[in-house]
Amino acid sequence: MKNDAISTGLFIAIGFLCVAIVIAILIPVVRDVIDDADDNKPTIPSVMLYEKQKGGHEEAYLKV
Repeated sequence: MKNDAISTGLFIAIGFLCVAIVIAILIPVVRDVIDDADDNKPTIPSVMLYEKQKGGHEEAYLKV
């Protein structure tokens, strides 16, 4: 009876250890895949804004 309890406990402990190792490996892989999927967004060019000054001439301001 005691040997059965020890072997069952070791089986469960080794199972938890294997699951923890798999999760520790899969989380960075999944995170990289998600980050790579987000990198496909198009880049939006900067917008040039023109503001009239009192003298009547225009100056460009780069808005980032």
